[in-house]
Parts: sequence; C-alpha cells; structure tokens
Amino acid sequence: MTSSKQQLSNAAFSRDAGDYDQSPRYAPLRASYPAIVAEALRYPSQSILDVGCGTGALLSMIHEQRRDAQLSGVDLSEEMIKVAQKRLAKDADLRVSASEKLPFEKGSFDLLLCTFSFHHHPNPKKVVSEMARVLAPNGRLIMADPLMPVPLRQAMNLFVPFSKDGTVRLYSRKEMYALVQSAGLWVSQWMKLNWHSYLLVAERK
Repeated sequence: MTSSKQQLSNAAFSRDAGDYDQSPRYAPLRASYPAIVAEALRYPSQSILDVGCGTGALLSMIHEQRRDAQLSGVDLSEEMIKVAQKRLAKDADLRVSASEKLPFEKGSFDLLLCTFSFHHHPNPKKVVSEMARVLAPNGRLIMADPLMPVPLRQAMNLFVPFSKDGTVRLYSRKEMYALVQSAGLWVSQWMKLNWHSYLLVAERK
C-alpha cells in the first residue's frame, strides 16, 4: 500500500518532472552528478540500477562513458519515468516501482545508485534490504543524500512531518552506517560530496 509520504513524493516529483533538469531549485543536486558518475565509473560494472532514477540524467551520463553496461532504473513517479524514457529510449530498462519492492531478481546488479531520494522513503530499512537483495556478490551501492550539521538536521527533522514534498527524515552518518550494515553490507567509503551532501559507498561480500 502506498503511504501518504509516498503519495506526497509522487505528486511533488510528477509535478516537477517536466522542468526538473532546468529548474534552479534542483541545480545544487545536478551539480553533484559529475562526481557521482566519476565514482560509478571507477568500477568495472556491467549491470547498473539507479533506484529513484528520476529523469534518467545519471544513467544517461554513465551511458555516454560505458556503452556496454546494462542500465536499469526505477522511480515511483510515472512522469519521471516518461522523461527518462524519452532521454534514454532503448538504452535502459526503466520501470515505475516503489523502492521497497524492486522488480528484479536476487543478485541482478553489480552496481546500484541511490541519489537524493533516500530521505523520501517511509521504510528506509526495507529499501536498503531490497537494494542489498538485488546486489550481486562483490557488488557496490553508491548513495548520496543531504548532509547537514547536527543542530540544523535536528531542527529540519522536527518540521519533516509537515513537509509537502514527502520528505521522511534526514539521516546522520551514524544512522546511515547502521542502516547499511543491517542489510549485510559494509561501508567502504564516506565522504563529503559538497557543501550540502555526502557520498557513501557500501559493498557486499
């Protein structure tokens, strides 16, 4: 069953899908894409899934450099998937899906991306568990999400219940480590991506 938070997220991103790639509101996120793609390209991945792929921008950037990789993406918003399909055509398998139940077999991908969507998930532990399920042995998960000083993050989380864009929670580094480790993954890298975000790399052995 779709939660009220998922409904809010779906409505917000479906509304923004048409101009997401040009909107000044999302410019700081788009500025992070080259660094995320550079990290993704460090690994010889052949099967890549973007969880919360939005307009398919990251997959498109990866495709430009890794033509032989099999690309897939899921997003809760059908409007976002429509934009991604126009961008990628037949170069990626794109599906409308909630991240709590990914429509793929166990161990299907050797690289997963989850960028700037994790704070929207009502059941984060289930999402991480699902990502771990579809991740192949020796595969990697790259995550990026907002990073804030402790007082600001705590203040923001007090107002999250009133958010109209579906935000559920902004997480600390300790919380992210715990969530990833609960799914049987281990964090091999944590870094400050820029002034507003972190990048985390987790691996499955």
